[in-house]
Amino acid sequence: MSLLTSRPEVMDAPKIRGSQMPGAVSRRTFTRRQKIVVTIANLALFCLLWEALTRVFDMPSLLVPRFSAVAAELPEMIEDGVLWTNAAISLKMYFIGMAISIVLAIPMGLVIGGVKWIDRILSPYVWALYTLPRLILMPFVLLWVGINDAARITLIVLSAVPAILVVVMEGVKTTDASLLRVARSFGARRLDAVRTVVLPSMVPHIATGVRMGVSRGLLGLFIGELFTASSGIGFVMVTASRQFDSARVYLILFLFIGFSVALVGLTQWLESRASRWRTG
Repeated sequence: MSLLTSRPEVMDAPKIRGSQMPGAVSRRTFTRRQKIVVTIANLALFCLLWEALTRVFDMPSLLVPRFSAVAAELPEMIEDGVLWTNAAISLKMYFIGMAISIVLAIPMGLVIGGVKWIDRILSPYVWALYTLPRLILMPFVLLWVGINDAARITLIVLSAVPAILVVVMEGVKTTDASLLRVARSFGARRLDAVRTVVLPSMVPHIATGVRMGVSRGLLGLFIGELFTASSGIGFVMVTASRQFDSARVYLILFLFIGFSVALVGLTQWLESRASRWRTG
């Protein structure tokens, strides 16, 4: 029998329990309580290793202070009133800058991504601003607004707006064209189609853009307070570095990291809720 006409015997595929392929690795899901316990244990182990290594190897405190010395700075800053006063100033500048960024970036992203000729003209400039390092903008910000609170807000806006803008304008392009045709066939005008079709499909993209803008905005705040501010957490960090107080520098760095992680986690939760609302 020819090989071209012969057919191999068809064997029944073995039934796989749980509809899993052989060799597939099942991912374990953790509850919220388990995630919290694992995170706390991980941080505790990190702190213990840090303290132990600095003691065993006798590292110079100017370069790598002991964790106990870093932790001791926290109650001292609270008692002196340095922490809460400057943290309140930084948070105020940050939330003002982020509010301006969200109000500007979301409508601009919808317009640029939804109108082809505007997209062709403006999208190269948007991507160029998105990839531009923030430090390069420092001389221009100082020339435009000077050394004041407006400089910090300007840097936050220049950092967060491009991050939100690129996600929103690219997300508009992924809107299902068939849904738009159905809406138009029922007599929906352009604004009605945007309100009933585009905006609901854009909710996850907007949430993702805000999440990216949150981290970029924190970077703008940090740069602004390092170079232009006379108050705020970043200014305290600069002052501590000039006084060679490395323990306080490390503490403020960890406060920035903790605040950034908390904000990103909050935006991830909002993003998951937005996606669930869309699919539900």
